[in-house]
Amino acid sequence: MTVSRLSWCSLLLLSGSMLLACSGQQGPAQGKMLPVEAGRTLVYECGSGGYEFVARTLPGKIALYLPSGYRVLAQQKVASGTRYADVGISLWSKGPEARLELGSTRILSCQLNHSRVPWEEARLRGVDFRAVGQEPGWYLELQHEGQMLFVAQYGSQRAVFETPDPELVDNREIYQVATDGHQIRVEIELHHCTDVMSGEIYDSRVSVQLDTNVYRGCGLALEPW
Repeated sequence: MTVSRLSWCSLLLLSGSMLLACSGQQGPAQGKMLPVEAGRTLVYECGSGGYEFVARTLPGKIALYLPSGYRVLAQQKVASGTRYADVGISLWSKGPEARLELGSTRILSCQLNHSRVPWEEARLRGVDFRAVGQEPGWYLELQHEGQMLFVAQYGSQRAVFETPDPELVDNREIYQVATDGHQIRVEIELHHCTDVMSGEIYDSRVSVQLDTNVYRGCGLALEPW
């Protein structure tokens, strides 16, 4: 699957200072990163028409992020599968399949796409740009007026920074922070980039240097719902 192209101008990151989270912590400092309410994020892609939506399960209800807007549905009793409904809308699901009804419109053949869940959860937390790389696996999340989170070595290394002002060089944006003996340099270039493992295509080439280690991968600007 090809990740949809989003606007480069949504990458607006402001200044701050650095905090380093050592390996083995229970999680990154939250700062201004918004926690996502406990539940499960689901991403559905429906048929060949390109219709898709994100759902977030909550106790006894589900929140839907639809192209037409945000809706919350209450869970209903059914003999098979799981059904949620509100006035003029319902969602029935069983396993990886789902059926969405909007008024008189029935959208069939909706399937879960698990690979997109980390991206949509980041979007729900208010992350503005996310990047990933392979061998070893890593990811980076950048937020407006907030923080940069870098996770490497398949999750064993985690670092959190206040996002600095970017330096513009040619068609690249460069973010550099150094303090307490640690430094990070992030370069984002607006250029199509193909993930070496999944084959997915992203908007940007990304390189991250944390101290002496360099990581390369692909990234995507995340517009809010």
